Amino acid sequence: MKTLPWQWPLMILLAGMLGAAIPGSALAQLSSLDEERLQILSDPDALKKKLEKDKSRAPFEFLRSQVAPFDVLPFMKPYQWSTVFLDVRANYQDYEGSLQFFPVALPGMPQEVIYAREARLVKEQSSRLGMQTMLPQFPKEKELNLELLQPGAIRYNELWQVPVRLLPPHQMLVVVLSKESSNQYATWNRLPSCVPAVSDREDPIALELQRYYRMVLPEEADKPFLSPHPLTWAPISHVIWDGLPPDSLPVSHQQAMLDWLHWGGQLVLIGGAGPTYSIFRESFLGNYLPAEPTGENALLGEAELKPLAEAYPPSVLQAIPLEQDATNPRVNPEPAPFLGGPYKQWVPIQPPKGRPIFVTGLRPHPGASTIPLGAGSPHLLAVEARVGRGRITMLTINPTDPSLVSWPGLDTLIRRVVLRRPEEAASAAALSAFGMRPPAAQLEGPDLSWYRITSRDAGAEADAMRVRANLAARQIPMPNGRYGAPSAFVQPANQGSPPTAAEETALGRIGVAEWRDTTALPQLCRDTLEKASGITVPSSQFVLKVILAYILALVPLNWLICGLLLNRREWAWIVVPLLALGFAIGVERVAAYDMGYDSACDEIDLLEVQGAYPRAHLSRFAALYTTGRAKYAIAYPNEPTAVALPFNNERSIGGEDVTTAVWQSYPVPALQNFSVQPRSLAMFRGEQMLGLSGPIVLEEDQARRTVVNRSELELRDAVLVDFPGGGQRRETYLGTIAAGASVELGEKQPGPVPDRVEGHDGPDPAPLLAELRRNWEDRPENSGELRLVAWNPQPIGGQTFEPALDRHRGMTAVLVHLRYGNPPSPEGPRYNVRAASEAKAVTSEALSRTSKESSSPGWVQPASADRARRRVQGRTVGR
Repeated sequence: MKTLPWQWPLMILLAGMLGAAIPGSALAQLSSLDEERLQILSDPDALKKKLEKDKSRAPFEFLRSQVAPFDVLPFMKPYQWSTVFLDVRANYQDYEGSLQFFPVALPGMPQEVIYAREARLVKEQSSRLGMQTMLPQFPKEKELNLELLQPGAIRYNELWQVPVRLLPPHQMLVVVLSKESSNQYATWNRLPSCVPAVSDREDPIALELQRYYRMVLPEEADKPFLSPHPLTWAPISHVIWDGLPPDSLPVSHQQAMLDWLHWGGQLVLIGGAGPTYSIFRESFLGNYLPAEPTGENALLGEAELKPLAEAYPPSVLQAIPLEQDATNPRVNPEPAPFLGGPYKQWVPIQPPKGRPIFVTGLRPHPGASTIPLGAGSPHLLAVEARVGRGRITMLTINPTDPSLVSWPGLDTLIRRVVLRRPEEAASAAALSAFGMRPPAAQLEGPDLSWYRITSRDAGAEADAMRVRANLAARQIPMPNGRYGAPSAFVQPANQGSPPTAAEETALGRIGVAEWRDTTALPQLCRDTLEKASGITVPSSQFVLKVILAYILALVPLNWLICGLLLNRREWAWIVVPLLALGFAIGVERVAAYDMGYDSACDEIDLLEVQGAYPRAHLSRFAALYTTGRAKYAIAYPNEPTAVALPFNNERSIGGEDVTTAVWQSYPVPALQNFSVQPRSLAMFRGEQMLGLSGPIVLEEDQARRTVVNRSELELRDAVLVDFPGGGQRRETYLGTIAAGASVELGEKQPGPVPDRVEGHDGPDPAPLLAELRRNWEDRPENSGELRLVAWNPQPIGGQTFEPALDRHRGMTAVLVHLRYGNPPSPEGPRYNVRAASEAKAVTSEALSRTSKESSSPGWVQPASADRARRRVQGRTVGR
């Protein structure tokens, strides 16, 4: 048995005397290191126990990973940015290095990218590290490899696996923010409004991939797990806010929500007996509320709720059974068939005796839209208003009230009013029957979400539908990628199991705001950059002429000279390599283009502004050129929302060497190790949210309308484009609007819209401006849009290049959404198939009457009647 040295009793006695002499307040001020030393002196066995415990611990611990906005399930969408949070701890010492994923292949490109960020870990303290990632190809093995390493190290310090799950492109997220438990919203996942009418309900895995909406319920009600990066909110279509104090959200989350809202997010505020709207008055949402509470609340019983019950009859579809275990027998797994229509007879709302439904009194602000409780009811169901492209809806009732939860018509109310989801029977595939039979096709992402980013979404849906139509006409199966790209699951054959048929089908669906290089605007910008660079790919005639000349010189001419003239046939073999070298040098010289500088960058920026909102979305498309091989770092200091990746120039060659770039999201966003081959173009694209010095707005004073430019940008060749609906478009040329200047509408305009832009040294803005004026989605939420399209002769600053460039030029296209129409009514034909049927009946009756009248002699159809007929038909079919 070992004994302690004679010094230990003295040390313990000294430690006890010091402990008794030090006041309690001083002990409280000791650092953790001093407390640890004092504990070792007073309890020597603690040191031995601690050393034994430390030996069993790994140097670094990976505690957990999360993908916002999910607390547990790590869902990620292909072709969309996500924020991944990682909890990491260093057990032995402080650590400085980087955290990065294994390289991710970029489809159609000889390039891959590593997503990384700085990692600073404090000893024995858990650190939460967030980073932005985008997966164009989903890993077969359903996990991502993550490594912790130091700069210059040969080997990583630690390796972990981060699990991920597939979120289909069309599937949207509905985030619930509640001050209490959000479990009352869990049943919404099983409502017919959240799943397709035609779906495989016997297969729970397939059903989860087919569903339209997925409810996101926080584990801790007062601590919602949201992303601070606004460009990662694209998968979210709706936020249900049920009484959570706005101050519960950090400022970064508040700003991200406002950005999301202005680009098409839909925010629904819950009223009724529980929450109070007074908490929003002084919050970041205060200036955007469509109404204010009046205090004139009401308690409604069955008789007063009859108009509400009649307005929202229950759907013939049944909710998904509660059982989620695939091994258990399911109750009524098949959806109920359509029998004569999409709705059953209306069912009354029957509150228990003494427990009426509480209705909040609201006073609409000017310009807000109201939704009545029902036909003939003096009460309101909701008040709503547009906020940029999105909307805020304030409900007067709480849909989680037990009386409403037990009411079969609640699903119809949620679908029409809360989600504003179109009828499946009102889709183009089933409009001919006006909902009198089951829909033949499911809704896609653009039907389920209003969120759009012009640089990503312009023409994207039309391109996808055109690809599908061409493949169907040729009887070719739909490819796994939406645009005929390789499967989103493509990985090396030895990694993981193959994707299921349900996953492959889900990946063929259409999403919104996807980061694809093959959509209309990226392709247009790529072609414009190539043209501006002056570098062109040699034509087929040039290649054919070179090949013929080489063959002619190699065989007959070489043999004629060496064999007949010189009488040295063996010299012909010596001439072959010299001839090949000479032709290579000659072709390089002929095809070479002297740019006049060693390195340069051409850039096309698209600045998208939402009316009076002081922030804008910036998309960059750029092409780098250098005379020699180089690796660039493109950084965005003071721009924490910036993201950037290599841009597919569609010039890759089979067998080309793969290069690896690094996207660093923290501390300074930067695209590093970006390779540029000699005498060729290397392209990249980026996005960010940008603050403006002032908004670009439309001020209306009775009959007077004025476009005011309070930003720092000069707007050249400004054109006002009005989309009144029905596919119509009116353009008004305004000319140049200087920074801080204004233009009154209605005055004599400078002239017609110019087809070309003269005198600009750089990429031609004319094709992009024409596309921005022309491209428009014919949907109810877009009706009444008024936009301004202009350009500026300089690219937006804020990015740096290392090494420095000899020349950097470009232009900025400016797209301002000055105004949108009111939110579409939930009783419109796109959301209520009965309204479509009524419109069809009115149209048929009018056409029949017109046919009878036209058969009488001398009858001429009035122009107003023809316009009315076209308007009814356009409203019925177009929406």
